[in-house]
Amino acid sequence: MPNIIKTSQKGVDYAEPCVLKNKKTVCSKALLMKIPHSHSDENDISLKIGRYDKPFGQVETDNPRSELTLDNDELNSLIDYISEYYSPITLGQGEYINVAGRNGVLIQQFKRLVEVREDTAKLLIDNGILTDKVYITASSIKKSEALHSFQLALAEEYSEHYWQKWFESNKWLLGSDFAHIIDERVIDSDNIADYIMQAFDGFIDLVEIKKPDVGPFWASKLDHGNYIPSGDLVKSITQCLNYLRAIEEQSNSHKFIKKTGSKVIKPRCTLIYGRSHDWNNEQKEAYRVLNGAYNQLSIMTYDHLLYRARNVLGLYPEDEVPF
Repeated sequence: MPNIIKTSQKGVDYAEPCVLKNKKTVCSKALLMKIPHSHSDENDISLKIGRYDKPFGQVETDNPRSELTLDNDELNSLIDYISEYYSPITLGQGEYINVAGRNGVLIQQFKRLVEVREDTAKLLIDNGILTDKVYITASSIKKSEALHSFQLALAEEYSEHYWQKWFESNKWLLGSDFAHIIDERVIDSDNIADYIMQAFDGFIDLVEIKKPDVGPFWASKLDHGNYIPSGDLVKSITQCLNYLRAIEEQSNSHKFIKKTGSKVIKPRCTLIYGRSHDWNNEQKEAYRVLNGAYNQLSIMTYDHLLYRARNVLGLYPEDEVPF
């Protein structure tokens, strides 16, 4: 139904009245009007709000119980007030808030909240200030935007340091097995890992990052008809295995346990290395065989991270298979 604007005998344009509340004996209405200026071409928008009795079931508008007309300035101030305070004041009540608009002020505020510290958001949820549904929505939007920046960065030639910093800000992309990144990176005097992680079981794991264009994943030639890891990948694998050996030697070190806040028992290492978006079926099978050969090491490419994150966020159609 189209919006209907009428004009009174005095030349005042007004919208169809809005019934705010209709009870058995009383009714409240709102009426939006455009009041022309007598000395200029400008107009003021005013809002009339009234409460009217219904003595015989009919609304008595000639003799309102109460009536208030807000002029243009008052109406704008009211709109600003509601826009600024309605959403925040309802959060503690657990009311539904429309967060569909990606560019809305409310969404940006929640995104900034999530980006600061996740435990801060949890504190607000636990105290009823922030609803878990709003937090999940804002967090999902933040992750989707981070994933978009991840895809764009894959096309650039960024340094390994850039990727280390990027993953520090987006730990979730490394997988759900990790609770948080431990500030300490030094295993011993000879070994400094990219990330020493605390897993969700409270024990230590490692993550080693190589940049996407570090080198080929597979050797240039087949060996007995099989794909084999490149020399650079073998070096990275060896580096990870040495880190695992070194950190296992710290399992009884009270100093290491104190500075990491975690114990070392059968640590695992995740190696992020290279790309896999253009692999053929034989290379995908060889990757499965290669990963299956290690008990404490898992090798993933940047494309594996991308595909997994898309799947977690529901960004793949059900009938689309990334591999």
